[in-house]
Amino acid sequence: MRILITGANGYLGKRLVRTYQEKYEVFAATHENMDFTDEDKIKEVFADFGPETVIHCGAVSDVTACAMDASKSLEINVRGTQNLAKACRQQGAKMVFCSSDQVYIEPLTKENEAAFYLPHKEEERLKPLPVYGQHKLMAEQSCLHENPDSVILRLTLLYDIPDKSEREKGKGMFGENLKTALENRLPRQVPQNTSRGITDCREVVANMEKAWSLPPGIYNFGSAGTGTVYDTVRKVFSLFGKEALVTSRGHREGGEERNLLMDTQKAEKAGILFRDTALGLYQYIKAVPFQQNLKNER
Repeated sequence: MRILITGANGYLGKRLVRTYQEKYEVFAATHENMDFTDEDKIKEVFADFGPETVIHCGAVSDVTACAMDASKSLEINVRGTQNLAKACRQQGAKMVFCSSDQVYIEPLTKENEAAFYLPHKEEERLKPLPVYGQHKLMAEQSCLHENPDSVILRLTLLYDIPDKSEREKGKGMFGENLKTALENRLPRQVPQNTSRGITDCREVVANMEKAWSLPPGIYNFGSAGTGTVYDTVRKVFSLFGKEALVTSRGHREGGEERNLLMDTQKAEKAGILFRDTALGLYQYIKAVPFQQNLKNER
């Protein structure tokens, strides 16, 4: 199989390339060798490589950067996705688009208060607050319009063992930061007004083969959570007997509430399973061999 992976220099993209180039013929697409905002360049690469599956994880994913330059975000995150979906339809390739749980960030109102803290389902009507979330939702819609056979994966915040550049930039360091705090008995401030799942990136990579065989549609694709990030971290630290290190940053009665929790039943019914957020973090910190804990917990 020939697989084209966009964002090949990015956090998820380079891990996908590293894993699947050992099994398949992989084209690692970067801005330099395939600018996906350029339709002619896409056509050129597709004609030469002939991808059978496209995993689109290239994006401007910095939420602040998207808010500061919305036009750039629109061009890359929305139009770029639309270009690739169209090319996949023309090529007869499977389009797998990596979206985000940021599409679920909406304001708490009297009208939605009863359901606000429930895990989100894929079929909900959404009105995301962040520019990044808005553009990811627009990209999903454009993707399905151009190519109804697309598979769209809504991903959570990811973590993994960082390489040197990631460590320097502090990217994908959630699990590593908790591990460091525990090892050095350092107090850890955690937001109490944000609820979300957080996923070991290795699980996303391991499940991607199943993802490109899914029926078309939108899937919540990551670890489920059961409460606030504060609750999750405190639970993890309690398993090490160090819950006293966890302090809160932000309270429910003050500050904007954010619920990004995802209902993962749709993916589970298709045979795609992720560990619970707390379990994944606990096993990451314990350094349980990944493939072993994946087997044991399923």
